[in-house]
Amino acid sequence: MLRLARPLIAALTLMAGVVSPAAQAAVPTSAGPLLWTAPGAIDSSAIDSVACPAKNVCVAVDRAGRVLWSTNPLGGTRRWLAARVDAGNELSAIACPSTSLCVAVDAAGNVITSQNPTGGQSTWTVAKIDSSPTEANSDNTGPVLLRGVSCPSAGLCVAVDGAGNALVSTDPAGGAAAWTITHADTNRTHGCGGAGLACQPPLVGVSCPTIALCAAVDFSGNILTTQNPAVPGPWSSAPTAGNQLSSLWGVSCPVVGFCATVNGTAGRAITFNPAAPASQRQRSLPDGLYGIWCQSASLCLASAHTQAGVSGLLGSYNPAAPTSTWSLSSLGGITAVACPSAAMCVAVDGEGEVAAGLTTHAIERLLRTDLLRTRHLPTIAALDRTPQQKFVLTSPIPARVTLVWTVPGAVRGAPVTIASGNRDFGIPGTGPLTLRLTTAGVRRFRAATKRLTVTATATFTTGTGSLRTVSSRTFTHPPKPKKHRRKRRR
Repeated sequence: MLRLARPLIAALTLMAGVVSPAAQAAVPTSAGPLLWTAPGAIDSSAIDSVACPAKNVCVAVDRAGRVLWSTNPLGGTRRWLAARVDAGNELSAIACPSTSLCVAVDAAGNVITSQNPTGGQSTWTVAKIDSSPTEANSDNTGPVLLRGVSCPSAGLCVAVDGAGNALVSTDPAGGAAAWTITHADTNRTHGCGGAGLACQPPLVGVSCPTIALCAAVDFSGNILTTQNPAVPGPWSSAPTAGNQLSSLWGVSCPVVGFCATVNGTAGRAITFNPAAPASQRQRSLPDGLYGIWCQSASLCLASAHTQAGVSGLLGSYNPAAPTSTWSLSSLGGITAVACPSAAMCVAVDGEGEVAAGLTTHAIERLLRTDLLRTRHLPTIAALDRTPQQKFVLTSPIPARVTLVWTVPGAVRGAPVTIASGNRDFGIPGTGPLTLRLTTAGVRRFRAATKRLTVTATATFTTGTGSLRTVSSRTFTHPPKPKKHRRKRRR
């Protein structure tokens, strides 16, 4: 998980003209791949990383040495708690292979671990595992030592630092003695004429889909891989931009066979198989990309700065496709994303805020299942007697859900609303939505002799956008009972 150091963020702000959060709202919303709640503040400092080992557990770290956690991460800002566990240091990344182990790293070379990450300050311990110098790093980001950590299991964690080193432990909570350090990156900064640390590109992210495979990226555009991270020694290296100047900003390998990285101002999303990193697929996008997080090979999210200087979150359902489709959300300033399930994600930003997201695929299923099913429709006669229809629906995130029935109008086919209803979910939950016929709707149903076909439109709206799903529904009169002739008596 990549952490953007303060001097580098300042440089990006001047270079890209990043606008204020109020101006960010002008970014057009997207129908995919996620809709997000409006960000809510849970911290007074920038949050650098978040991990969600389960649907009901998310843990984040900030630049003031605090850990933040929630056992209901989709339930709003009041569901988050915080504790200072690393006073005086900036926590840069966190990984949680399970709900009973979280491993964080900081800018001073410490590892901070807990086997009860939602238990408060006393459950966290700090151990010094890296003393490498960093003041001369080629990316000029200052003394930011440990920059990423990945734990594919409770029995293996791998961290990377700004001096090209990988730190590995098979007992990550076992203290400093349980960690070993090896120089993994033998590359040199592009065009650097010096020697030693001055020309050493820092490793800025690591991701291990299994205990037998890890990928890292450096700030000179190289992908580093190993199939045995516990064995000391240099990692294999593959460039992403030939001999040209480039810089990679984080890496995400959610499954074996798929990794993704991005290269900053060049605006390229790069996907590859970590077993064969030299074979890459690069997708050029019009925005600068400064971090990427993938839930699977079919869902990736990237922090972006547009050419207009606006911060947003790009998402794709097909990131590895030759012409992958990326959509821009107005959710901006994102520093990390974690997805506790295939349908839900949690994002944190540089303003100390958190937002919850639901995939548009999941929203589509929800609306069609709860509001647009054609089975068990009431009859026209039933709606004539009771001009309303009740639905029960569940929203996993705060949202406003609206349902409208329309029929073509007499004038130029303009639709006429014959029924409408809505429900606001301030918090996730299950509740009723009552759809009531309008006066025009009552007339149309009473006038229908056999059947009436209406268009049902369900809309799911969050703080950053909306998704609309349309379906056709046909209502009929109940069949008339058959008249039975009485037999004549002979």
